[in-house]
Amino acid sequence: PLSALDLKLRKEMQVELKRLQMETGITFVFVTHDQEEALRLSDRIAIFNKGKIEQVGTGPELYANPATHFVADFIGDSAFLTGQLAGITGHRAAMRFADGTMVAEVPLHGTGSAGQVAELMLRPERIELSTEAGPSGASLPVTVEDMTFLGNNTTVATRTSWGGALSVRLNFGHPLSGRIARGDKLHVRWSPEAAHAFVRG
Repeated sequence: PLSALDLKLRKEMQVELKRLQMETGITFVFVTHDQEEALRLSDRIAIFNKGKIEQVGTGPELYANPATHFVADFIGDSAFLTGQLAGITGHRAAMRFADGTMVAEVPLHGTGSAGQVAELMLRPERIELSTEAGPSGASLPVTVEDMTFLGNNTTVATRTSWGGALSVRLNFGHPLSGRIARGDKLHVRWSPEAAHAFVRG
């Protein structure tokens, strides 16, 4: 219902709708294709894919623990790296990529087996760019391709040796801000709960 408005007015109307809902206590059902609008307005969100519900939850739940590849791709910015499952223990997996690099202890969504193709999902604000490799199984070597200064952060575009693209956000004042250049060889690192693996259907 707000898609025809310009960005500034649309955000003002979103705030007004949220205020009205809280004042009246009435349940609103709001349909939108705008993920930011859904996160801003909703207490609970149902994500549909081809007419079927993929997942229901709060914004933070959907963002931190997407149940499917579709939800992970729809909510927030995500990078997906294609590899193969190398082993599964409980609900966690090890993955191997085209250059032989391994990552481990990745939360696995879906049922898979060793050798099956899977996607490693990482979000740009949940990974760290460093001159040093991280803990074994939670780090990848990358090459810097480009940097975009956006005021409060700098987005760094990187690429793995096999061609996988990863973006990293450096907050303003980060030690590496202004000190890296295209072609630099660095590492992306993450904590175990920041990554997700999705079995390719």
